[in-house]
Amino acid sequence: MTATASGWSRTAVRERPLSLAPGPESRFKGEIDTLGWASVGECHSSNPAQKGPSIPPITRLRSTIIASLTAVALRIGRRVAPHLLATAFLAGLALATFAFWSKSDLDLFRWPMAELALRGHPLLIYTVHSGLWRSDNGPLSLLPLTAVVAAVNALGWQADAPLRDAVVMGLFGLFALAFAREAVRAVGEARGHPFPRSVVTWSAFLLAPPLWIGMVCYGHAELPLELWLILLTVRQLSRGRTAMAGCLLGLALLTQTAVLLAVLPLVLILLAGRRFRAAAMFLGTAAIVAAAGLFPFLLADGRDVIASLVTYRGQVPALGGSLWTLFPQTPVAAFIQHDDALVFGAVAVVLTWLAVRRRGATAPGSPRVYALMALSTACLPLLAKSVWPYYLVDPCTFATIWWLARPGRVDNWRLYIPVLFSAAAVARMASAPAICVSLPMACGMALLLTDLFGVKVRTMTAEPALPDSRVSDPA
Repeated sequence: MTATASGWSRTAVRERPLSLAPGPESRFKGEIDTLGWASVGECHSSNPAQKGPSIPPITRLRSTIIASLTAVALRIGRRVAPHLLATAFLAGLALATFAFWSKSDLDLFRWPMAELALRGHPLLIYTVHSGLWRSDNGPLSLLPLTAVVAAVNALGWQADAPLRDAVVMGLFGLFALAFAREAVRAVGEARGHPFPRSVVTWSAFLLAPPLWIGMVCYGHAELPLELWLILLTVRQLSRGRTAMAGCLLGLALLTQTAVLLAVLPLVLILLAGRRFRAAAMFLGTAAIVAAAGLFPFLLADGRDVIASLVTYRGQVPALGGSLWTLFPQTPVAAFIQHDDALVFGAVAVVLTWLAVRRRGATAPGSPRVYALMALSTACLPLLAKSVWPYYLVDPCTFATIWWLARPGRVDNWRLYIPVLFSAAAVARMASAPAICVSLPMACGMALLLTDLFGVKVRTMTAEPALPDSRVSDPA
């Protein structure tokens, strides 16, 4: 070994023999060797004499087969899991309806209306009523319901109310699957890239408590059909197909008149963007389709049709869960008794218009549109004189889409808004005091307004933004 002025030469260091003294390095190597592992130097040595024992071919083949089977199983699981969830959802919906059956709107109104249509009087279906109460839903959902009623009657199950209701909900659950698929697609388009269609994503829509309460406990099988048509309307309008969007809106209006609150933001967005021709075509086409669907019923029995769809609400008293029950025997209560629709309709228009003007025009299909739709539809359960849990289905669904469609991580404060709406629905089903129903809804609407008006919420969870500008909110 040679030395230089600065110390040992590189050759001397390279030729220095390995020490075999029982130091800490050799003890560590001995511990590794007792486990049957080769040291890093042995595994990567270029000297064949220093390489560790080679892996037997049968072991290598077995590892390859196990890794391949695991990858295939995971891929199949990702593809099969949504189908398993769909099957479990349909079965669970039917079983829950059968197990927890109680007389609902399906038995009081929709089933007798379908039976009347089968007996040859389809234009007189709005003569069905139960005391002061009438069905304020459009006739579109009676088309598939009448086919289900005919099948149930052919099987001889019409006298078994729990069984026939379970069949109806199980089959109408197919519309729920269609609506959930459209909701997941809406989330992906709003984010700017396909959103993962995982079991968790589908469950956010299919397992929402307001949807289950509305279908199982109150018999409103038309709810998923209405939501599906609304989401299709938004998608067609965002793609510039105004006439097609108007036709779909007209069909949605033939399911429930409350659809007007859901599409109110779409109309105001078109007006704010000075797209007056598109707004006129959108509303005009919808009006033509809705009028064409209702005209035969108006011609045959106009008095009952108008009473069911428009005027009967003035005779219904304020019920538990309504905010107005906190102010009995006051001038406000007297006004609300006959004109509650004017109140929640006017509040929805004002709040939505202010939110649209605050941040400027928004492209249909962006995340803010669903926040506006959630805000507008939440005015109905908050300010109506009669509140039912299924009134929360629309705001909860739109708030869920908005929450998932926003850029960044999904574990952010916006999750609390659909949770609050779901809590209000559960509280109303449990006949909780009006304050327990109204307070969660008011808090959810307040959180919506904070985002729509640009107020930053930093106190709940962090929300890092995505670097990709394509998924940012255009507003």
